[in-house]
Amino acid sequence: MNRILYGLITCMLAGLAWGGSALATDGGLTLRLARTTLQITTFYNGTTLKASGTLPADADVLLHVIGAKKNVALKVKGKVAGLLWMNKTDVELENAPAVYMVYTPERVGKDLLLSQLEGDAKALVKDVAMLGIGYKALVKDIAIKPESADKKFVFGEYVKLMEKAGVYAVYNGAVEYGPIKEGKKSFTVTLTIPPKMNAGKYLIEAITIKDGKPVDRTSEEITIKLSGLPKIIASLAYEHSLLFGIMAVAIAVATGLLIGVLFKGGGGAH
Repeated sequence: MNRILYGLITCMLAGLAWGGSALATDGGLTLRLARTTLQITTFYNGTTLKASGTLPADADVLLHVIGAKKNVALKVKGKVAGLLWMNKTDVELENAPAVYMVYTPERVGKDLLLSQLEGDAKALVKDVAMLGIGYKALVKDIAIKPESADKKFVFGEYVKLMEKAGVYAVYNGAVEYGPIKEGKKSFTVTLTIPPKMNAGKYLIEAITIKDGKPVDRTSEEITIKLSGLPKIIASLAYEHSLLFGIMAVAIAVATGLLIGVLFKGGGGAH
């Protein structure tokens, strides 16, 4: 009898513990994407992707888009003899994501999103390392070699290059909220997919923030694929390199002959 009672009590406690754990991890955050597969066609020049979801009414949400991590080799330029700008040092960034974009709601700063942080709202957009996102958080996971290199300078210049290419960005005010209903509110955001975002898989993560702390997160994955002529060209280049080389030479020769005929027919230059 005692064994039976002990077993029942154990099961009840385990059930309560499981229920409490499930409640703690279920923050009511959802994320939906309009599409999970994007096609790079012949005249592709980037696109947009709509993301939406719901979250508790008393919280905020941030989204970030992360690409595959890679090692990047860079050359640091400097003045030689105080006159000429030349390549002075080779540096390498390890585990740098190919794409990194952050989307925030317009209400940033001490209102709700980052209530426990100090500083002006504009500066905080890029400095939300306490929340595990943003450039300051990102640089912690990137190793820069040689160790003697100025990590802050090198990473800063790398970010500038990636922002110029459109694959690193911080979009403040991009997240829009809907009306509050039954303790929850909806959100929508239009994600930018730049043309230099290559074919591959990318993680889109939503993070719920309350009182300056992350309390819940969820993610979805998108796949960008080559389609049509770009897919054919890539297939030839990587799987049939000899044939691709012969075709490239033939096209170059034919183009040269055509230009020669056109200029000769027009009387040429005098």
